[in-house]
Amino acid sequence: LQNVAKYASASRATVRLMDGDGHLRFEVTDDGVGFDAATSSHGTGLQGIADRLAALDGTVAIKSSPGAGTTVAGTLPVGDEP
Repeated sequence: LQNVAKYASASRATVRLMDGDGHLRFEVTDDGVGFDAATSSHGTGLQGIADRLAALDGTVAIKSSPGAGTTVAGTLPVGDEP
């Protein structure tokens, strides 16, 4: 959400959380300016998210295109182990 506030020039952001099959799934979507995901390095903020999720055996996917907003979706395993 910090990236949305800083960079997206969005008027709306939606956060969804879902659970099932031993995973927590999240999705953050905005209606902002977007960016070319194919040529962008995603910056340190999005790379930091990817690194932290990977350290917890999670995943992240980023979909964006100029003028069409951005969606960041990911998963984290959940269970009884600390």
